Amino acid sequence: MNRPNILYIHSHDTGRYVQPYGHAIATPNIQRLADEGILFRRAFSAAPTCSPSRAALLTGQCAHSSGMLGLAHRGFCLNDVRQHLVHTLR
Repeated sequence: MNRPNILYIHSHDTGRYVQPYGHAIATPNIQRLADEGILFRRAFSAAPTCSPSRAALLTGQCAHSSGMLGLAHRGFCLNDVRQHLVHTLR
């Protein structure tokens, strides 16, 4: 099986305030990536706070399954780090 070609860029609290989504702030490199890749126009969050949302994205599990019920800097962590996408892609 060939290794997947994945580029994951995460920007905290940026939302859609970048050029590819029509915002006036020029972000030419992000615009070029959008032109050459996929631009998501309908995005949903798995949880209302950042750590559980990221955990859901990177494990495929909702917060109560992954153990990431709150913010990581408040002591919450994954029940099983082997569920993280990085282990799947090895």
